[in-house]
Amino acid sequence: MNRSSRLAAALLAATAPAMALALDGITDRPGDFLSTFAGSAASTDLDVISATVLYDPGADLFKLTSTFSGDVGLTASALYVWGVNRGAGTAGFAAQGIDGVRFDRVVLLRPDGSGSVAGVGALADGSVTVSGATITALVPGALLESTGFAKRDYTWNLWPRDASFSGFAAISDFAPDNANFTTTIGIVPEPGSMAMMLAGLVLLGGGALRRGAVPRG
Repeated sequence: MNRSSRLAAALLAATAPAMALALDGITDRPGDFLSTFAGSAASTDLDVISATVLYDPGADLFKLTSTFSGDVGLTASALYVWGVNRGAGTAGFAAQGIDGVRFDRVVLLRPDGSGSVAGVGALADGSVTVSGATITALVPGALLESTGFAKRDYTWNLWPRDASFSGFAAISDFAPDNANFTTTIGIVPEPGSMAMMLAGLVLLGGGALRRGAVPRG
């Protein structure tokens, strides 16, 4: 293996934990809109098909990733609500028969790339990214201080809303349906670090191709 190949392999290894672990989390059955949802089943960007939360203890950073049946942005009034149980979570939807979703703080994401932690403040610019049917947010652990659990033990649920409606009728889906899911531990690259690593891979790959090219006479 030449030096360029070794460097490329090292860069891939550095990113592999986050890429692999981000595949963990939950999947949700497509088309399972709540019967109480006042919006339209055509709002496929409110139909969760997967969700995961990765926590990097070294960086004290959470990465929230969710994918939907349709591209994010189809519903202009969409709001993606992540409920987190930091240790003092209560069943906020028990009156609707959903007593397994427990939370004591919510993270709010919007299709325009903005986000906030309710009661704490806005996420920094660039923290929320949208790519097709996937919306991802980086949330500093300092914005989600513990109320009893270690951060690695926080649990989560995702419920999209159509803000055109109010109350419980605005909620399209729960992921998972009547429970929380656990946090996955791994490495969360800073956005700038990931871009630099990917750029390095491109440069190394281009250099290797040029050196391996056979001159044409």
